[in-house]
Amino acid sequence: MSAALLSVEGLRVGFRTADGGMVEAVRGVDFCVAPGEAVGIVGESGSGKSLSMLAVMRLLGAPARAIGGRVIFDGEDLLAADEKRMRALRGRDIAMVFQDPQSSLNPALTVGRQITDVVRAHRGVSAAEARRIAAEALERVGIRDAGRRLASYPHEFSGGMRQRALIAMAIACRPRLLIADEPTTALDVTVQAQIVDLIAELRRELNLAVVFISHNLQLVAEIVDRVVVMYGGKVVEDGPVEAIELAPRHPYTSLLKACVPSLTGPVGPLTAIEGAPPRLGRLPAGCPFSPRCPDAAESCSHQMPPLIDEAGHRTACWRPR
Repeated sequence: MSAALLSVEGLRVGFRTADGGMVEAVRGVDFCVAPGEAVGIVGESGSGKSLSMLAVMRLLGAPARAIGGRVIFDGEDLLAADEKRMRALRGRDIAMVFQDPQSSLNPALTVGRQITDVVRAHRGVSAAEARRIAAEALERVGIRDAGRRLASYPHEFSGGMRQRALIAMAIACRPRLLIADEPTTALDVTVQAQIVDLIAELRRELNLAVVFISHNLQLVAEIVDRVVVMYGGKVVEDGPVEAIELAPRHPYTSLLKACVPSLTGPVGPLTAIEGAPPRLGRLPAGCPFSPRCPDAAESCSHQMPPLIDEAGHRTACWRPR
């Protein structure tokens, strides 16, 4: 943890209810990211992946709020920082790319204006220098004739180009940590591969630490060093990508892996995880996956398993595979 660039410790996020109560959606999440390391966070919708990273960025909107834990970035607790400090860190040291480029870009402003505004806010350069940096960022993410395309509006870009423009905006100030929140969700398969390759390339070129959020375990495995698997607002498995790919220990991780069709194996029906993710406020007292788990014993629903670390591979399961 001491060598980590980002260390999330016991993070808890809750939603205030109409009757004044609190429902927890993220329940004690722990993971860390070293400088230059790529970490994948995977799980179904509602597992708490994006909510955890929005809490890291201090971008939670009411009624959600962080109610416990610490988020240490380069020795500083972001949950204790004031908003002025967070505005200075966002974009300059930590950048985030969201999953829907259509709604993330302002349709009334040119792409160049949106990138240069970020550059001038954080780097204090002249308008001409900001424009040069913006063009360089667009060129770096593979947009041709970047100087001319600065004058384009978002609707004049394709979906893949809009996502590249968002990545250009994120890297323009040379951040140390890039958070990519399902950046390939709205794109076709070919463009998905291009975006994944682009993020991997930028990581190598700029020595970026990357957090890549996805529901697709195989997609994440292509570019990360370590995988954090979340379910029901908790980390259920965390380990090196090779271990998670070849020998997952938690039944949920195994089922997530089986849900993705193989391009080389026999053609057959898609595997599905029976049941549905738990609803907020209706989680079992024990393992949150126990109602859907094919390996569950009766005791699994009564007591939460601890996250046991074995040689850097952590698993929260009473009956690991």
